[in-house]
Amino acid sequence: MDQKEMSNSIYFLRHAETKFDPSTPVTEWSITSDGLEKTKELASKEAFEVIHGIVHSNEKKACQTVDAFAEGLDIQKYALSGLDELKREHEGSLSDEEYRTRVRDTLVNMSENAPGWESGAAALKRFESAVNKINMMFHRKNILVVSHGIVLTAYFCKLKNFQSIAFERWSQLKWLNWGLVRGGRVLIDIV
Repeated sequence: MDQKEMSNSIYFLRHAETKFDPSTPVTEWSITSDGLEKTKELASKEAFEVIHGIVHSNEKKACQTVDAFAEGLDIQKYALSGLDELKREHEGSLSDEEYRTRVRDTLVNMSENAPGWESGAAALKRFESAVNKINMMFHRKNILVVSHGIVLTAYFCKLKNFQSIAFERWSQLKWLNWGLVRGGRVLIDIV
């Protein structure tokens, strides 16, 4: 499906703040109690008054963000693995500096992958395929997509032709930042 043919308004939301836990895989990390409260506050904002469906990654932090956002709402929720974060499997935990270096390398050279990591290009292709599926699932609806920092940065940078500053944009991305895309055009930037 051509991005220009999209008729849905898709609100892309980065998951809430997570608890750093080097003893568990990053895909199993939970959101913090502060993240839970801020998600509930965000859900009450006027911008999200009319959401017809929520599609999210399979990762625990995204699922918990969705559950907090949708609390008390009668809204359909769907998980799509294509919205998962860039795959990162490496031995041991990385220091903050090592992690940022790998993210920078991934976003600067999208076709290469850091050791144990999926390439940025592969993650972006998977993410775009998931967005296309969402646009086939819904027609002329307001959809909330809950996903992750690296893939959201890559996606918005492609749409805005900002690939050359992707790492800088990722560095500015905060928990629960959101953006709006309609017809393949960014109406509200995520950063």
